[in-house]
Amino acid sequence: MKSLLLLTIILFASLLSGCTSEPQERTGESIYYQSCFSCHERGHGGAPMRGDMEQWQPRLDKGQEAMMTSMVEGYKGMPPKGACFDCSEADLQMAFDFMLLPKE
Repeated sequence: MKSLLLLTIILFASLLSGCTSEPQERTGESIYYQSCFSCHERGHGGAPMRGDMEQWQPRLDKGQEAMMTSMVEGYKGMPPKGACFDCSEADLQMAFDFMLLPKE
């Protein structure tokens, strides 16, 4: 009986150990790997690749407002918000800034 009680306590403790009341902090990198990686890491469908400024420059030349509009509304094969439907414009900007960083 004591063994069963101890086993039950251990089971519940292990289940609850993964629970947290604080949400994970979103970063440009985490958003990128969640929503942007599949196309922008390999240039799928003509998407500019992460860290490749030569591919990004023509888009940057259109201005920040045009870039944000494309991110929010989608562009060619890219779905609105890159399919990160719970992303705010600030989240999208963080992901975009991460995509411009050189790859290590």
